[in-house]
Amino acid sequence: MSAPREPLVLPEFGPPLPAIVRRRTGLRERTTIALLAGALALAALAVLVVWPRVDGITQFVHRDQPVFNVLYNDGALHTVAPRQGELVRLEGERGRLAVTVTVSPVQLPAEGGDVAHGGLPVFASGHIEALRAQHEGFQLRYEGRARFNGAPGYEVRFRTGPRGRRAFQNDVLLVPAEDDARGAVLLSLRRELRGRPTFGKAEQELSDTAAEAFHSFKYGTAAK
Repeated sequence: MSAPREPLVLPEFGPPLPAIVRRRTGLRERTTIALLAGALALAALAVLVVWPRVDGITQFVHRDQPVFNVLYNDGALHTVAPRQGELVRLEGERGRLAVTVTVSPVQLPAEGGDVAHGGLPVFASGHIEALRAQHEGFQLRYEGRARFNGAPGYEVRFRTGPRGRRAFQNDVLLVPAEDDARGAVLLSLRRELRGRPTFGKAEQELSDTAAEAFHSFKYGTAAK
């Protein structure tokens, strides 16, 4: 008489999953295994579908001083030639909405002490007055301290433009450290909307994508 075969699963670990399913549902073990294999295949397909979205993120690195990088979705935004005084310019358009993300160098007074809490608010006051003089329908919406990926700053949010062509803009003055004015930049996010003052689905998606690029700014070459 041949020796009894050893069970594939030790008794203390209980019966295998196909056996449990058969007891509760009546499905044969082979059917259960086939269903599990199909579920795994669908999961693998989902991974393949998601990866292209991840791969669509591009890193822009500015290697001269000040050194910084920005991440952006290259399916919605693209780099264009920077305008005078800019280091990088990203643009995108969808439906009635046009968006722009820019980074420009800023010269702050070479003063010691706490630049972030002393120098930036003073500089921001002059910046706000300059904006008020340059833009039709300027309306200040918010101002206050900000921090982008460890960098201290001061943010100004405002609205410009006539009815039917509103522009909403966030300007952030940033410095690499609390007491370091070298490498100061002006980071700007501009959203210009034509027509009715509400976003459709396509415009909202583009606005969110531009905001993600805007908030991804980080000093150095390593991404956030």
